[in-house]
Amino acid sequence: MGGIGKTQICLRFIEGMSDKFSHVFWIDASSSGSIKQGLQGLCNLPAAQNQLLDGSLESALSWIGSLR
Repeated sequence: MGGIGKTQICLRFIEGMSDKFSHVFWIDASSSGSIKQGLQGLCNLPAAQNQLLDGSLESALSWIGSLR
């Protein structure tokens, strides 16, 4: 379903609701493997590294869940 404006909808949502979120993460959701890889990649962010995450999918999800 390429070219129907999915990314534009997301961008407008972020623009309109930016005061409600402390973080915005872009994760490639084209496959379950890319989702897992993207979430694990969040463990490399400085804010996540301060939380001593172990690089696992579970630790990334736990960290995201703890954010405001």
